[in-house]
Amino acid sequence: MASIIPVIDDISVLYSEPKIASARARWTDLSIHFEKEYGRMPDFIARAPGRVNLIGEHIDYAGFGVLPMAIEDDCLIAVAIDESKPDVKLANLNPKYQTLEFTPKSRQEGYVDINPEAHVWSNYFSAGYRGVLDELHIEKPKGMLCLMSGTVPTGAGLSSSSAFVCCTVNATVKAQESLIEDGKIPSAHELSIISIRSERYVGTMGGGMDQACSILSQPKSALFIEFHPVLKVTPVQFPTTVPPIVFVIANTLVTSDKAVTAPVRYNLRVVETRGAARILALALGIPVPASGKFHLKQVLDAHFERIGYKSEGKTEAEADIEKLTEMSHIVERVFGTEEIKSGVTFAKMCELAGLSETEFTKLYIQQPIRGETFHLYRRAKHIYNEEKRVVQFRDICEKAANQRDLVPRTLFTQLGGLMNASQDSCQVLYDCSCEELEELTGLARHAGAYGSRLTGAGWGGATVSLVSEDQVPEFIETLKREYYAKHHPNLTEDQLDHAVFATAPSSGAATFVGRL
Repeated sequence: MASIIPVIDDISVLYSEPKIASARARWTDLSIHFEKEYGRMPDFIARAPGRVNLIGEHIDYAGFGVLPMAIEDDCLIAVAIDESKPDVKLANLNPKYQTLEFTPKSRQEGYVDINPEAHVWSNYFSAGYRGVLDELHIEKPKGMLCLMSGTVPTGAGLSSSSAFVCCTVNATVKAQESLIEDGKIPSAHELSIISIRSERYVGTMGGGMDQACSILSQPKSALFIEFHPVLKVTPVQFPTTVPPIVFVIANTLVTSDKAVTAPVRYNLRVVETRGAARILALALGIPVPASGKFHLKQVLDAHFERIGYKSEGKTEAEADIEKLTEMSHIVERVFGTEEIKSGVTFAKMCELAGLSETEFTKLYIQQPIRGETFHLYRRAKHIYNEEKRVVQFRDICEKAANQRDLVPRTLFTQLGGLMNASQDSCQVLYDCSCEELEELTGLARHAGAYGSRLTGAGWGGATVSLVSEDQVPEFIETLKREYYAKHHPNLTEDQLDHAVFATAPSSGAATFVGRL
């Protein structure tokens, strides 16, 4: 039987020992405020965490596997089911967010209006709510009284928006479960798919890493998440070392709101990679499906199937590394001219793709984009090399887990080197870094991190650094002194602790039905 979202009555299973007390106080505060808001206690509290991507940036929507882990910061939605009417009300513990109230429309009308151009926080709730009802064909939903609390920093690249969508999906399924046919309650895996689809209602062409990690993560593990041909999740445990491996998150405090900047950043990159995939396929004699749906992972698979690649005598990782290295060479051959390396116009990209501008737009541009120059070489080069780093990172961890004579600092250096190379590629080839990210990753390495890179889409947000546990206090103090005191001298100590912190791998989404 496929696993479902865990239903728990003790929140201590969700957090590491140092954070249980503060988490319990927060959950209790949410329940108290819920009773004040609605005059009753919640029936349950839905939870979904943020995530930090350890390595594998901007490759999920190209079909490649990534290696994130859930963090302990999360989104909570307390819910009471209203049997008397279908109305929905969503308030937020943070008073700066306006309350959402609506009566759901029919399924044909889309249940609730969502305007991707209106960048309001409640769009993410509406998207998750609509996605569940539409997927499960619920015509007459029960009413929901909701109160949200979120600790995932917004715009920090830690997936606050996806955590919100996933939490909403979790909450909506729980609230409507009596209307769902026996045996049709979605599994956790199916809920991650619904969450991926739902977030597209707000205008972001995501690949699915954020939602899969938020819902499917397991305690004490990172996740190797694959997307092609189907979503597949494999836990990857970190080797036991003395001192242990620790990941420290440091927020640049430069906000990167992907709902606002998607047309010139995130969505534009998706279109560039789709154009690059089609052009590479044509150059390699690979048929492109009539639908035009083709990404860079499919190009790799089709190419090596076409030439009859044999992997006998190689491990899976060795074969993958060999294939990815060859694809990087192919990118050089196809896109290596000075004209293409420096970027092409939209008209030129369409010409290389063998399509009219109208045909290209219809096939590959489902969300708004704005751009005058399209970088096919840089994007394809980054994606194939970045996936190779993901494969190497996972391979090192899995091999080290079986080593008795493991030298911790050698392991740290190997993993850190891959993280540093990833950051360099994000800055040079994917153009998704920024001045503050470069400064903070540089300071982190100087302060003792074995590796430091941006995490999330980039263009601001947070960094993730690999640090040995014995160095964490000094490392964090150095960043507070050399980055935050310089750029944000008025932050309180509490604000600093939320800006830079060590985190443990968290479990994924859960539904709490106990008493606090």
